[in-house]
Amino acid sequence: MIYRVSQYDINTTQFTFSDSGKTVPVEPKVFDVIVYLLNHRNTVISRDELFAQIWANREVTDTTLSNHIKSARKLFGDSGELQSVIKTIRGRGYQFVADVEELAQPQLNEIPVKNQRNIRRLTTLFISIVLFIGFWLWWTNETSVSNEDKRRLVLVLPFAVSSVEHEKWQAFADQMTREVIRKLNHVPDLRVIPASSAFIFREDPSYSHIRNKLPDVSYVLNAVINHSGSGSGYIRISADMVGLQSEKLIWSRDFETNVNESNYFTIQNNIANTVTESLEIVLGEGEKALLSALPTENLAAYELYVKGQEQLNLLNHASLLRSIELFDQAITLDPTFILALVAKANAYRIIMAYFEKPADVLPKVITSVNAVLTQDPQSAEALSALGLAYVLAWRWEDAWKILNRAKTANPDLALTELGFALYFASMGDKKSVNRALQKATMLDPLNVEIADWGHWALAMVGDLEFAREWAKKQIRLHPQVGMVFSGASVSSALDGDYTGAIEIAEKGIKLDPESPYAYLALAQAYGYAGKKERIPSLLQKAESLNKYMCPYESAVNYIILDDFERAFSLLNEAVSSRSNCLVFTRVDKRLEPIKNDLRYDALLTRIGLDDNSLAKHLK
Repeated sequence: MIYRVSQYDINTTQFTFSDSGKTVPVEPKVFDVIVYLLNHRNTVISRDELFAQIWANREVTDTTLSNHIKSARKLFGDSGELQSVIKTIRGRGYQFVADVEELAQPQLNEIPVKNQRNIRRLTTLFISIVLFIGFWLWWTNETSVSNEDKRRLVLVLPFAVSSVEHEKWQAFADQMTREVIRKLNHVPDLRVIPASSAFIFREDPSYSHIRNKLPDVSYVLNAVINHSGSGSGYIRISADMVGLQSEKLIWSRDFETNVNESNYFTIQNNIANTVTESLEIVLGEGEKALLSALPTENLAAYELYVKGQEQLNLLNHASLLRSIELFDQAITLDPTFILALVAKANAYRIIMAYFEKPADVLPKVITSVNAVLTQDPQSAEALSALGLAYVLAWRWEDAWKILNRAKTANPDLALTELGFALYFASMGDKKSVNRALQKATMLDPLNVEIADWGHWALAMVGDLEFAREWAKKQIRLHPQVGMVFSGASVSSALDGDYTGAIEIAEKGIKLDPESPYAYLALAQAYGYAGKKERIPSLLQKAESLNKYMCPYESAVNYIILDDFERAFSLLNEAVSSRSNCLVFTRVDKRLEPIKNDLRYDALLTRIGLDDNSLAKHLK
């Protein structure tokens, strides 16, 4: 669309502003303000709406907005005194009041883009450019490093979308964020917050909020994807890098491009080659190859993968199953699509850990990982997923072997460290648990799985003071995640804080009322508080949800009720189900009342945690 205001033309497809036919340079955010006011010229637009739509709620000041309005007026020969084009409505906002003529886009300037699928495949095109700027920052050595391992810590915020077709572009923006993170992870001397933690900041990307949750971050990368919504494939990405502590703008740059099926790969390869040549001073040949590599050359497969990632990130049972369907479709189109294969394995691993009988899902994890290893025998991500799954299935020798392979392939994967933490927790090695969890949280500080399982590892090895401190921190970091609260109630109960345990467990149910474990945790809290009469109704409620219930956690409730026969029956069922919680059988203080029973010794032998087995595991 072209808007004409007197002698001024505003081309929202090509992102240009011209005065009497002559193009005038315009700062991108000023252009965006003009276009937004033009598109809503029959409405008064509040300052808050402009902050939300133009800056995607990034942290900016009122002065910044006022300066942009002043610059916009100046382009039209307007001013704060005249207000003949942009009028200030005191106490309410701004309105575009000049006469506007809408012109059709000239045929000569139309850009041939066949479908949305091509645009989604633009991800790596822009990633390479952003990487170039990021490395420029690395090379200039602007600030000191506060991180333990001396690498600069970068947070890539979820890319925002500025478009009338916001929903259509959101998946593309999310996947671009993941790809930027993935590419930056190949860069020496940088450490990047993983996507699992980065997406926590979608709702609140303010610098104060980031400092509160991640005080060690050195730099924050922001980006906004701008699209006119006129049917064109022409896109502008506005990116900037800010020093978190000083809030100093390190660099700001805009990238504009369009692409179609005939020129897409040529453009992408040219930019990738240019970037890798520019980075030769810091990158080896292998690293340059990784930066320029394509995830897949099948555009349809990539689109399915993007949709699958959307579902995977929702982390509920139904969405995980749907993600697997989408990944399978992508893999059918491109059987060598490593990212889709790894994502499928991780989806199964999460289902195994939280939603279905582990004995049924473990073979699917193994099959999915083997499909990855057939393509890439050194895939650290696949090995990490399998190693963690093996720990949770108490396949100790396999777990140890695979986790060490994963760490050799890539020493910076947080889930590998979580696997080690649970491995050592099962054997009561408190020191090694603390060391592995420290590394895991350094690598992925806001990962929900680490928040949950990390607490269990600490509580089970008897480090109750640290477990409760951990729980308080994780509750602060994840105030809307029910399983974090439910798990945290266990350490409070074991430490004698029965009132606190009940309150935390009740909050877990409020946040996740469809979780059977939430009711099992509350039942245990009441039991330890001397209110055993509350347990049966809560067990009944958990069963009524008709979802997988961990037999081990049910058994703990029956131990509290002194019904040891029922408890051992459930523990044997847990063995048949390959229950995850059995990894804690040797160290779990909740099992103290049955530890003198010969059936308990037999149970330890069946799961490989008897004295003889333990001696081999800890060699």
